[in-house]
Amino acid sequence: MEDLETLATTATPAHADAELEARAEEVCGRLLIDRYLLKRDYRDLLLDDALRAVVARRLSGVGLQLVESFTSDYFAVRLKREVEADIAFDWATNSRLPRGAVALLVILWAKLVLPKRVQPSDAVEADAAAPKPPARVVVTRDALYAEFGRKFGKTAFARYLGQLKSAAFVREDRLGNLSEGPLLDLLIDGVEMAQKLRDSVLWDLLERGPGSGDDLEPADSDTGDSDDDAEDED
Repeated sequence: MEDLETLATTATPAHADAELEARAEEVCGRLLIDRYLLKRDYRDLLLDDALRAVVARRLSGVGLQLVESFTSDYFAVRLKREVEADIAFDWATNSRLPRGAVALLVILWAKLVLPKRVQPSDAVEADAAAPKPPARVVVTRDALYAEFGRKFGKTAFARYLGQLKSAAFVREDRLGNLSEGPLLDLLIDGVEMAQKLRDSVLWDLLERGPGSGDDLEPADSDTGDSDDDAEDED
């Protein structure tokens, strides 16, 4: 009888570890396939520190890290900082975005994400473990084009916006309202973004004349793109 009790007490942790590893494997698989996961669908990843640790360990083994933000409803994966430090693996290069699309991405980040990060908190939440997320920020396609479109040119603006939608950085509804996509808040570091605003990506574009956006895009990156990208819907 004593041997059976001993076996039960020793087998339980091993069984629990196996379940934890299996769940972590499932989560990592979904992250690699889908690139992002809704927090509400993976509450165990949000609340279980042991699961998060195992997921982080598995991702780290292939040069990735789990990312989240209070202002985002999603989990996502991105390259580890030490891997991304190699210019061949930075987020813009890895997303295969031309310079003009990166410039538009910077603008959209400043329009859709930055306001959420700088808005003051109205009051201390009663439940600190589950604070209320900031309200969604929206900008219309027409307003964005009126402010910045001439810097890109009409055709390039539509093409770049289509590329950002396809990459899950931004979403657009049937009325032309643009809102942040699952990856806009998670794959872009706010501190780095501030530096990019002073570097050549956006600054060079805005210093140029109207319609100059096309020369920011490498000639071979236009293959297979069309303005139809900008017409897809949620």
